[in-house]
Amino acid sequence: MTDLNRRRFITLFASAASIALVSPKVFAASDKLHRWQGTALGAEAAIYLDGLSQDQADEMISSALSEIERLENMFSLYRPDATISRLNRDGFVENPEQEFVELMSRAVMISRHTDGAFDPTVQTVWARLTELSQQIAITDKGAVQAEIGRLKSLIGYEAIRIEPNRVSFAQQGMQVTLNGMAQGYITDRVAGVFRRHGMKNVLVDLGEKYAIGPRIDDTGWPVRFGGNDAQSSSGIRIYDGALATSSGSGFRFSLNGNYTHLIDPRSGHSPALWERVSVFADTATDADAFSTAFSMMRETEIRHAARHLPVRKILLVPLGEAQEIEIDV
Repeated sequence: MTDLNRRRFITLFASAASIALVSPKVFAASDKLHRWQGTALGAEAAIYLDGLSQDQADEMISSALSEIERLENMFSLYRPDATISRLNRDGFVENPEQEFVELMSRAVMISRHTDGAFDPTVQTVWARLTELSQQIAITDKGAVQAEIGRLKSLIGYEAIRIEPNRVSFAQQGMQVTLNGMAQGYITDRVAGVFRRHGMKNVLVDLGEKYAIGPRIDDTGWPVRFGGNDAQSSSGIRIYDGALATSSGSGFRFSLNGNYTHLIDPRSGHSPALWERVSVFADTATDADAFSTAFSMMRETEIRHAARHLPVRKILLVPLGEAQEIEIDV
């Protein structure tokens, strides 16, 4: 097994067993490895705790699930009373939670640092694509593109107004999504719960992955990338820090034009650049957001931007290819 850097953050592995999501509850997968499976923000989720008794693991998982539920009430677009849903519906939200203000502020900052390749206000286009995809009769690519062009005026992070006790839009009809970083943020917060309890051998996988140390036998946590190569025999082991992967193959709208869940805010269309983009960082929030942003960029843009961003390593697989491009930062 080969270390990719001296901090032993990740290692490549081949023909290793991946971490599977099997049981819907905590159980002892081995003498000391405990696993929980469920959902977070509508995606499959899992938590692995090593070196604890069953009672300790149950208590830690209970604390983590309470934190997930609390944060989903802020960031889930599928909950009509969530803070983000109220903001999108009314155009403003009064007295939002501190965490909501924090993540919205971070989203605006990352939008600025990526020249708009990441932009939470892309939700207006995403929502309209969802509507169009449900209308079977609409198959004209030109008509879809015209509709997207009409909505582009509602994309622009500069129109988000953030105050200590209020978040609002400067333009009527705007909407935001934090799905490009909320999973990472919740992952960080859950990892924080475990850290505060002194946990040192934990893997949190809420769509994005965060390792608090290795397993108790000092081996890394084996994980596999998403995307078209998810069934391959190669993957990585992570020892500490966060990993996020973005891939357009994760979801495609049933429309002509090959629109995916990855939409470039600058054009309103889905990029056709990468099979997958994986980012390693100190926080899952940053790994999540920058894997999304880099999916909209060409390699030269990524290399230039990454020099000034809080990321450790980037792995790129070009669309239609198997060769991986590795960028150390």
